Amino acid sequence: MAAIRTILKKSKTNSKGEHPILLRVADSDNNRTHFATGFYSTEKFFDTSKEGGRFFQGKGVRGFNVERKEEDGSIRIYTNREANDKLAALENRASEILKKYREEHISWNLDRFRADFIDAPKKSTFLSFAEQIVEKEYRDRGQHSTANTVKYTIISLKRFDKDLSKRLFEDINTKYLNNYERFCREEGAQPGTISIRMRVIKRVFNIAIRDSTIERDLYPFSNGNDDGKYKIPQPGLTKTNQFLTIESLKKLANKTFDSRPKERDKHLFLFSFYCMGINWKDMALLKQSNFHHILTTEGEEVTVLRYKRAKTQGDIEIMVVPNIQKELDWFRMNTHLYSDYVLPIISLSIPPDKIDGYLAQKRKRFNSSLKVIAKELELPESQLNMTSYHARHSFAMALLDKGRSVEIISQALGHQSVETTKHYLAKFSTTKMAEETDIDLSE
Repeated sequence: MAAIRTILKKSKTNSKGEHPILLRVADSDNNRTHFATGFYSTEKFFDTSKEGGRFFQGKGVRGFNVERKEEDGSIRIYTNREANDKLAALENRASEILKKYREEHISWNLDRFRADFIDAPKKSTFLSFAEQIVEKEYRDRGQHSTANTVKYTIISLKRFDKDLSKRLFEDINTKYLNNYERFCREEGAQPGTISIRMRVIKRVFNIAIRDSTIERDLYPFSNGNDDGKYKIPQPGLTKTNQFLTIESLKKLANKTFDSRPKERDKHLFLFSFYCMGINWKDMALLKQSNFHHILTTEGEEVTVLRYKRAKTQGDIEIMVVPNIQKELDWFRMNTHLYSDYVLPIISLSIPPDKIDGYLAQKRKRFNSSLKVIAKELELPESQLNMTSYHARHSFAMALLDKGRSVEIISQALGHQSVETTKHYLAKFSTTKMAEETDIDLSE
């Protein structure tokens, strides 16, 4: 059985009379190979017993410092506790490689192990590893939506950091992530978008640790404790409302704009609202084939819209009520519809791998138009930052205002968890609670 142990190599001594500390790996035939840890010590400071393999520490041991030669040739000072953490991390990386061999039934020898333990981590920058993940972890498994999420996070990181291609995992630290979050906010990214991007980066780190490409001590994300590491912002928490009130929605619906593009964008927003807050990508991809005629349990023939939600891959079915049909008729009579798409968003043939980028640019222009519309409508300041997302959130709030249960709203939105829906409703619920519990004692 393969074995891992940290040892003091007493047969070798440096000019200071110290012995190198090595990581020893043995295969099932007891063939052995050794790896330098960068540390040196004497038996006075290092436990060489059967249960040892660490610098002395703990009760009755005065703390001391040791030197380590880093991978780049520099010398760094560690406390005895920090040095032991480093040794444990090296052992853990070796253990993870052997675990992978066992789980995936990989036939290996010491040369293969050496390559995986030393060479692979040196070759891998954060960017190269993240790009490999897109293909190996997601595209090869048909998870194209997740692959695209990683892809667009990488694009955002490249805008932030022109030297991203040179960054090692150790460069993506807490300070780096805080600066990147600030950059995203300055670009106008919503809290939910920032949270998604940060979780992508976190996932890259987790996979790198899982594959023994990096050591766990490089992990820059907080585990929930007050450990000084980076904490991912919570989605759904924002300083401004992300929905329109019923009054504002009525104002929008009853306004006729003198600009055809603004009139079109008004109807696109209303279509999204009436379709239970369907998101931008899902509505853009709707075709005639998404509409079906069915019989209800009462024997009435109705038209329903069926589609698979891109974000969760859940199946959504919406009955085409008069308000939805009214919007569809408007698009049919007043816009040029490409191919068999039912909305004027996609206007030319787009390769599958380019569709997300194309729709992102279209949404950016749509959001800019909505802000102009909000200003022209003289909406309250809290609703001026109007985006495509507001249609979905406004629909949820409108249902809550009508007294619908969170479970009904969750199902309508296509959420996989009621907890997700509660994030949507948090700010509104606070206001509603104040209205319901305000007691006037002035009379």
